[in-house]
Amino acid sequence: MADLPNRDELERQLARKLGGLQRAQLGRLLEALGDPPKIDNVPSSFWDEVGRELAGIIAPFLEDIYLQQAKRLMEKNPVGVDWALVNEKAIEWASRYTFDLVRNINTVSRRAIQKAVSAYFERGQTIGDLEKALSGLFGPVRAEMIAVTEITRAASQGEMSFVDDLKAMGIEMIVKWATNLDELVCPICAPRNGKKQGDGWDAPPPAHPRCRCWLNSELPKVHRG
Repeated sequence: MADLPNRDELERQLARKLGGLQRAQLGRLLEALGDPPKIDNVPSSFWDEVGRELAGIIAPFLEDIYLQQAKRLMEKNPVGVDWALVNEKAIEWASRYTFDLVRNINTVSRRAIQKAVSAYFERGQTIGDLEKALSGLFGPVRAEMIAVTEITRAASQGEMSFVDDLKAMGIEMIVKWATNLDELVCPICAPRNGKKQGDGWDAPPPAHPRCRCWLNSELPKVHRG
């Protein structure tokens, strides 16, 4: 299947939502840390709330993209797949994956915050210096990275779900890796372009953070109309 036709807009939407949320979270974090900052001042309830807020934005977004890609593939290949089951799988995957994603985001953030607070004392910094150091964790660059990477993941998961459903029915689709193959394509993904699953790659995109690759899946000739 071709890449998402509205990928750029989807990336902007998700990055904008995450960026706005993370700016607010940074403000609450600095307030909780205090002046001088102490990591112990930040209660576990803060991270629980951060996790719920992130999941509230990410999970519905990923679920929708998963379904978008599965629907596009189904329309191109009108084979009898139970759409109710596809919806159920989308909800289950988005919920389970988002839980793991948010937990990893928080783990990375907490580790980086601890280092930043330590540097605050070691270098005699100001609260302004600390805020600047933490802005990367809660700023637009990280939000954009998450948006690009996870939109790629949701689209490929939606496509592979359809492929797996057909496989269970005895129909093996041909799945190939696809890139833009331009000057921006990385050395990880370039060799995979046009390769079938199992021939140079096994897990679908993303292959790395900010990966924008996609899958091209088609029915074998014997099953085409």
